[in-house]
Amino acid sequence: MQARLQLSARIGALAALFAIGVYGDKALAADIQIKIGHDMPEFSPHHKAVVRWKELVEEHSNGKVEVMIFPASILGSATQMVEQVQAGALEAAMLPNAQIAPIAPELTVLDLPYLFPNREIAHAVVDGPVGDTILAVLDKSNIIGLAHWESGFKQFTGNFPIAAPADYEGRKIRTMPSQVVQQQFQAFGAVPTQIAFSELYSSLQQGVVDGQENPIATIAAGKLYEVQPYITLSDHGFLGEVFMINKTFFEGLDPEIQTVLREAAWEGRDYQRQLIAENEQEQLEMFKKAGVNIIELTPEDREKFVAAAQQVHEWYRSQNGGELLDAIQADIKEREAGGN
Repeated sequence: MQARLQLSARIGALAALFAIGVYGDKALAADIQIKIGHDMPEFSPHHKAVVRWKELVEEHSNGKVEVMIFPASILGSATQMVEQVQAGALEAAMLPNAQIAPIAPELTVLDLPYLFPNREIAHAVVDGPVGDTILAVLDKSNIIGLAHWESGFKQFTGNFPIAAPADYEGRKIRTMPSQVVQQQFQAFGAVPTQIAFSELYSSLQQGVVDGQENPIATIAAGKLYEVQPYITLSDHGFLGEVFMINKTFFEGLDPEIQTVLREAAWEGRDYQRQLIAENEQEQLEMFKKAGVNIIELTPEDREKFVAAAQQVHEWYRSQNGGELLDAIQADIKEREAGGN
């Protein structure tokens, strides 16, 4: 309890200083203040979408709610921000599923490689009843997931060319704190190495690790293309994120404010997806101009990765049961067959 109080005090003091510096005399003027953190830079689609959420919340609450945004890991690493939301020191955050794994490993079902056939079906699944069931696993950790956000589909990058799982043999690859992602790279023969996103650029630059995985939007936002000469367009995994809020805080709000926060999270999600989709081709051209070698997998090479990834699905079942994975796969099958 003492540690939690100290954490809350530290975050509160930092938030107050930041708020005064950014918002001036208007800081902390509303009836309800919400501090929200994330781990991406201010020019990223992630931050722009959080800004959209802030604007919607403040407008639709008629000024009753004021939102203060803390981007780029100002409040600590992604894992630390999850802990802050859980403890109530931070009201809200928007962070990758893999960073939430330490408190909700079931959530990493969405990290499984080659789970979704395309972006449209991924969105339909996570926005539907199955997606709600996945978010519900956070309830036991004093967190409510308001919506599934994302970075897009992940690509492989490296200081070496990647065209088959064998290319990973013995390579050190950066991962988030998700055992699913770590199992994935072990299945390819690599050595997974957990590194915070805020330290990733320098780790790649200094050769601490040989490669990493991320969607195009994140590779661009983190300028990782400057220190990774090879990018393989693998679309091997959906990098989902959760727009989360402290459960105790949320349940203490009036129902109409709860609705404002939730509906704004849905609108912000859609805006983020729009930005990511609009920018991907332009970002790929930027990578090429920077001298990055873009590798496209042949169908045969892709199948090698798919085959290697199956053991990761089996591992997930052995650790977390098959209920969530079965529900996702059934939903995908129905949608591929033309269901709604």
